[in-house]
This record gives sequence, C-alpha cells and structure tokens, in this order.
Amino acid sequence: MIEQFNLLKLPVNHYLRIAKESGNNYFDEFIVSISKVKNYMSLKDFKILWNDKMQLSKAKFDEKAFIQSACELSVATYFCEKEDFKVEEKVNPKNKKDIDVQFKSHGFTYNVEVKCATFEDKEKVQKSDSYKYLSSGRFDNMPGVMGVISNSIDEGSTNKGELLKPHLVLKNMDNNLKDFLKSAHQKFNPDSDENEINILLVCCDDPADMQSWFGYLYASQGLFTKDSFYSKDKYSNVDIVVLTNLYFKHKTFHNKKIEHSWTLSETLNLSFISPYRKRNKKVGILNFRNEMINYNDQIAKFEVPGDAPDHVKEIVRIPYFVREFLEQKQGIYLFEKKKDKTV
Repeated sequence: MIEQFNLLKLPVNHYLRIAKESGNNYFDEFIVSISKVKNYMSLKDFKILWNDKMQLSKAKFDEKAFIQSACELSVATYFCEKEDFKVEEKVNPKNKKDIDVQFKSHGFTYNVEVKCATFEDKEKVQKSDSYKYLSSGRFDNMPGVMGVISNSIDEGSTNKGELLKPHLVLKNMDNNLKDFLKSAHQKFNPDSDENEINILLVCCDDPADMQSWFGYLYASQGLFTKDSFYSKDKYSNVDIVVLTNLYFKHKTFHNKKIEHSWTLSETLNLSFISPYRKRNKKVGILNFRNEMINYNDQIAKFEVPGDAPDHVKEIVRIPYFVREFLEQKQGIYLFEKKKDKTV
C-alpha cells in the first residue's frame, strides 16, 4: 500500500500528504486501516474507496468530502471482521441508494449509515471575536432572551468605555440531524423485520458539540421527544442513533494530538434507541451493544459535580463526563492525547 501511495501526486493540502510528509501517525494508521478493509471488499468497491472517496486520483482536495469518506472508512475498519460484512449495500427495494456498512451477528443483520455534518458556519462564529449564543433545544423566545442579555452586556461595556462586540447565534444544527434521519429512513427497508436493525451513526466534533447533538434528540422539541419539531413517521425506519466523535478525530488532525482516528475502538460512542421505530427489535438492539464499544452505562451513572440545578447539569453532562471521569479518573483519552506537563 505504501509503495502504491508513494507513486501518487497529491495536492499539497491533501490530509494524507500532510500526514505523510510530517511523519504524523495519522498516515500510518490510514495505511493499516485501508489495508485491512481491502481484504473484505470487492476490487470494484476498493477502487472507488481508493480513487474517489480518499481522493487519491483527484487533482483538487475537497476537505468536507474527505472527512465524510474517512469517517465511513473508520466505521468499515471497525466492523469489517464481522460476519458477512459488506459495503455500499442496497437494502430498500424501493430505493436505489445504498447504505455504508452491513454485517451480521447472532442471526441479526445490522445496517449502518454514516453521516457527517458540515460545521463551516458554526466554526466561523466560534472563531470570531464576539458574544456567542447557543440554546439547548428549540424555544420560541430566543430572540427576545438574546436581546435582553445583549442589551445588558452592551450597556455594561459602554459604561466601562469598552468597545462593543457583535452578538452572534451559534447555529443550531437540529435540521441537519433531521435531514440525516430522513435520508437514512429512505435508504433502510421499510419492511425490515425484528432481526434487521437500522443504525444512523452521526460523526460529531468535540464534547460540547456531542452534547449539542444529544440535545437535538432530547432537548425541547428534540427529534426523540413527544414534541418533536418534525414528523416522526419520516424517520421511523431508523432504530438506533449513534453519536461518535469521529469528525473530531479527522478534522484538522494535524493541529491536534490525535491517535486512532481510523476506527471506532477509541472513540466516544453513545447509542440511543429511537422511540419511534416501527418494531421493538429489543433482542437485536441489545446484541448490538456487544458489537460496538459504547459508554452508555458509564455516562448514565456519572454525576455532574457542583450545586447547579439538575437541568443545568444535564446540558453539560458529556463535557464533564469526558474531562472528569474518562480523562482525569480513568486516564482514557478519546479526543486528544494527554498533554505533557510543562516544567
């Protein structure tokens, strides 16, 4: 694989060229990943992966498309040794679109669709010198609440003789999740039985971002609540939503201390059962918990420290769980590696 890669002439901003030329472990782990998956794919599917998805025969690098494909490869790497593993499989007779990964376990078939959002607009706001506003879930009076807070801040700044900063809203991406659910729903077989489990895997950014995506499911008007802002029958073919930090593990990897980007074995995986799935599928769903590393039990038992009201603690549960339980107590680093202490 390395010999084949060395013959390539990639754009200077291609992630894999950056990784190889800088000696970053991201490149070595990619070679291990794609070499492993190759053994379980058809030659046709592998050529598509190598040439198109990994953009190894393209003159221009598309970062967004690469991250999506890298996340798909990471998922495929994790599941490729499972029984009857397949990629790009069509499972809905009424839809020609394919899902990313399929495998079997103990008589159950698992269909996995992988999705990555684009965070471009959100990142622009985050990088700006401004006051930033983000709500947990939807509520009707966001502009009014934001107006009261911003007026108070501006008044204080004016009294102190400080320059005023703009007040910007961090984009709520629940519409992205709605679109992901809708797309996966259309790809999955609407007549799947109790032994076929349909999974939407969403690749998220940092712990705070994962908390936001959890909110898109369970906060006010969340998609898994009784007051969902979208029609529930439009995503009833989806049985499970998995949130994972794979986006974080790939996006601008060279600016982070990252390891194990090309698999799900060392990512923060949290799975959530859709209350609006068509069939119960309890046994198959329980079996899936043995097929993928997840931290559902640990985070459910974790108590956010402090005296804040419970509803406030709930909207910071994931970041606190990562920092105080996984990293500080368990020594498990699923985002960036442990930083070396400075002397």
